[in-house]
Amino acid sequence: MGWIEYARAFGAVGVLVIHVLASVFAVSECEQQRMAAYSVISIVLGRWAVPGFFMITGYLLLNPAKEVGWRQARRYSLRMAKVIATFGLVFSLIKEGWTSYSEGTLSISVLPRAIVDTLTASSLEHLWYVYALMLVYLLVPPLRLLGKKLGPTGFCAFTAVLFVGVLVVPTCIKTWELIQGADMEIVQVGLVALINNTAIGATCVCVGGCMHYLKLRPWVVLAGIASLATMLGISQWGVWNEYSDMGVVFLQGSCFACLYALMVLMLLRDRLGNVAVEQGSIVDELARDSFGIYVLHPLFLHVFLLFVGPYMLPPVILEALLLVAALVCSVAATRIVRKLPLVGGLL
Repeated sequence: MGWIEYARAFGAVGVLVIHVLASVFAVSECEQQRMAAYSVISIVLGRWAVPGFFMITGYLLLNPAKEVGWRQARRYSLRMAKVIATFGLVFSLIKEGWTSYSEGTLSISVLPRAIVDTLTASSLEHLWYVYALMLVYLLVPPLRLLGKKLGPTGFCAFTAVLFVGVLVVPTCIKTWELIQGADMEIVQVGLVALINNTAIGATCVCVGGCMHYLKLRPWVVLAGIASLATMLGISQWGVWNEYSDMGVVFLQGSCFACLYALMVLMLLRDRLGNVAVEQGSIVDELARDSFGIYVLHPLFLHVFLLFVGPYMLPPVILEALLLVAALVCSVAATRIVRKLPLVGGLL
């Protein structure tokens, strides 16, 4: 299934593009034209990636031809818990330590605060995916059992209902409130957010499982293109009207991002399904390191921005430098971590 390697490789780079653009935007003054361009690039290249990662998980673990029991699901979940307990705690220490240092209050109290952050799913924002995946893995056995009971048609119908309830209705309500001028709070961390994110992840996993029964019909492409156009249209409207809370349209929980992801994955499956990925190729290496890239890249982005500020380089050059440097360093760090005792199997 070479298409999965392509999806993982493209998705890892897509996530990196989003965070590079967001990082440069956060520390520099951007005129509306540049903000509009940032929005287009990040949505087209990256907003399908994380929903797509969940869908790939569903495609692999809800495969009716495979056996995935509680033991395997617990092993996968425990691996995510270990990632949180190690890298999540390190990121929490860095976050709390830097905040305290900036305020001139650095002390040993950073450690208990970091532990609380880690235990309450309040580490760095991008780790919401890892926290949710930890719980989603435990839902795989009951979802497989449900799939056997309902059959392909019934399971796809169940997934459609779940998709509407968990993704479509909330997205439409929030988008309408946003257009009406309401201030939107996008919560990505914390225990309440963890429950919501787990429901979102489980829904996307079910969609991935349904991909075994779905063909690339015109409605899939039309739905994906319409969703992409909606995200682009509303985000551009937000940029030019100086709204800053546009994440409801394309962050986790967005039905538009998930439909776009489904289209991307099904196109990759049908166009690259029989294309073998050469061992040692760039795609193979990026796919193998995709999870490590996702987990580690914010560390390098923050470090690089600390030493190479936007005042030193034009934004376009800074963005290209950050993208290449963060990608190379994340891959290198992932491979170094794999050689370490205790944590070697986590990334």
